[in-house]
Amino acid sequence: MSRIKYKIRIGGLQTADGTISVKALMEVLDVLVESSERGLRLAVQGESVKRGKAPSWLSKSVDFTITGLDVGSTVLGVEAPMLGDTAPEQILERDLWYSKPAPEDTALTLLSRSVKDTTSENLESDTYDVGVLESLLSFESVVKSFAQQIQLDSDERPGEKFDLGREQIERIRRLKAHTPEPMAFVVAGRLDMIQHRSKRFHLLMAEGQSIPGTVDTEFLSVEDMRQWWGKKVTIKGMVHFRPSRKVRLIEAQVIKPMAKGEEVFEREPAPGSPMELFEQTRRSASARSSLKEVWDKWPGDESIDQILAALRE
Repeated sequence: MSRIKYKIRIGGLQTADGTISVKALMEVLDVLVESSERGLRLAVQGESVKRGKAPSWLSKSVDFTITGLDVGSTVLGVEAPMLGDTAPEQILERDLWYSKPAPEDTALTLLSRSVKDTTSENLESDTYDVGVLESLLSFESVVKSFAQQIQLDSDERPGEKFDLGREQIERIRRLKAHTPEPMAFVVAGRLDMIQHRSKRFHLLMAEGQSIPGTVDTEFLSVEDMRQWWGKKVTIKGMVHFRPSRKVRLIEAQVIKPMAKGEEVFEREPAPGSPMELFEQTRRSASARSSLKEVWDKWPGDESIDQILAALRE
């Protein structure tokens, strides 16, 4: 298995040069693995956090090896496996939505890109979502409790590097604060593209916008999409936004044929608009279970005028 060598420099430790406490080491490695895992999952599956057991290819990809501990602040030697060895099927599978990682990339390659885009406050980057932002903010506990700075670089790959301290973490926090929480929406349009294996689709709207989507398998079978390909549908689901407030993804929980009068939903969702469904679910920690109670009752006997009136309240 091919591996790439990296160095993690931990500056400002309270222990002597070339040493690190067990607690500090454990926390650094825990955050490093979690943030790398989320960045890789986002790149391959389109979402950084998913329910259920982590797939074996993901676990293998973040199975880093510590190769040494050197002086110069404190420097950890780390080796990361190439994704072409640990996740060949996942990264080589053709994708209609975005470019997959290259076989020679590692999970730390993707982490370095996420850190670069978040600390430069790139609002349209595909290298992070809310889950990745949350994991990167976990580095703050390391910086507050044990160290002042964490750096990653590689002699083999000069472009794969990052520097995280209080200033960079504050930029990530600003980005997270400007990212709207996922919200429940009704949207309508033509189901334009479907990729069954990855459970993804595109919804083409009246004014030409194309919204990427995925099926929430807790509510909906991916097989249900087959019958709607090329047809106009109405979807209820959770919409995920970028920090720019543009739609990143809709997680479909109900798909049905578009009914007369539902053309009003053929517009791109925007956080804070009157079309936002059930604002209280956004503030509730149990939003998903609350939504299940509502989704199973729709469509019901209410007219489109009654639904629109409820949305405006």
